[in-house]
Amino acid sequence: MHEASQEQLSFAAAVLDALPQAALLLDRDLRIVRVNRRLTTLLRLPEGLDLSPGTPRERVLGHLAGMLERPEERDRLLEESETHGPVTRTTDYHLRDGRVLRRRRAPVGDGDRPLGHLWLVEDVTRQREAEEDLYGQVRKLAALADERAAFAGQTLHELRTPLATVLGFAQLLLEPAGGPLNPEQASYVDAILRNALRMRSVAEDLPKTAAGAPRTEPRLGQVLVHELIERVVLEALQRAQGTGPYVTADCPPVGPPLVADAFMLTGALEELLGNALRFTPEDGRVEVVGRPAPDHWTIQVKDTGIGVPLEYHEEIFTPFVRAPNARREGHPGTGLGLAGALDAVRLHGGTIRVRDRDGQPGAVFTVRLPLTGRRVAGTHP
Repeated sequence: MHEASQEQLSFAAAVLDALPQAALLLDRDLRIVRVNRRLTTLLRLPEGLDLSPGTPRERVLGHLAGMLERPEERDRLLEESETHGPVTRTTDYHLRDGRVLRRRRAPVGDGDRPLGHLWLVEDVTRQREAEEDLYGQVRKLAALADERAAFAGQTLHELRTPLATVLGFAQLLLEPAGGPLNPEQASYVDAILRNALRMRSVAEDLPKTAAGAPRTEPRLGQVLVHELIERVVLEALQRAQGTGPYVTADCPPVGPPLVADAFMLTGALEELLGNALRFTPEDGRVEVVGRPAPDHWTIQVKDTGIGVPLEYHEEIFTPFVRAPNARREGHPGTGLGLAGALDAVRLHGGTIRVRDRDGQPGAVFTVRLPLTGRRVAGTHP
């Protein structure tokens, strides 16, 4: 190729100048055929440096080697340059000025003895910085996932013994041998037992939640929505003992029953109501409204609390995520309640949405549940 005509040299020059990368074309004997303008600029080659056709490649090679920061890269550059075979190689080089250059060296022509060799060089400093930043974020996320898994495992371990004690004594109280309970006492013990069972279920699902795995499939049966709402609201009022916001329930005792897991839906509604009560001042108001439709039920939990920032309407349903106003005002929480509620509703093929109260303080959480309770494929969070 070093004996190419002037026309061929001009053509090679035009092709190299049209490339978007910095380029160096060598002939079969590793002598310069053409250096394009981008390479001159990228490598900051001196103006008086002779780069005419037939010049030894060491003119460029030596200049590049002198720019490298790491001795091992200089050695590798010189070693690779002695063996220009039929193999394409890509190598990154770190320069003293902080830049990172990527050189791709490819043979020109087929066969074991190519007609020449082409260097393509580009500045990948920003790309490498972005890659390093991405790798750093991935490492942080992996560490966070490990921390969450450890937290979930430790929590489950710590809760098992006290929950077993609560469940055992609650079941003993309900046994006839323990003496008869009046209806009010029986309802209290039943609430203790039901909530302890729910707490055990939540604790057992915590490692799955931390790992992003789906929960246990629902056990379907008939659920009367008005009874569900009344029970959840009544127990919330009993726990509050006359303190906190004013709470109302509004649901007609008519309408078709849901085919659903009563245990899961009770937990989901308790999370939504508890969330509303936690973020609503004592002089505020919380409403739980249920309405039937031909093929679904809609349950809304409305409050006059601090509300949810618009940009967090989706994020608050992600495990361990809390809205900034909740954190800023010191409200307690782990960021797991709403995620658990969403998981339970999705397992029934339903949806949860949150919106503002049309310019008024507070939030409205809307649950839509199909009557059939069949889970929609691919709806796990």
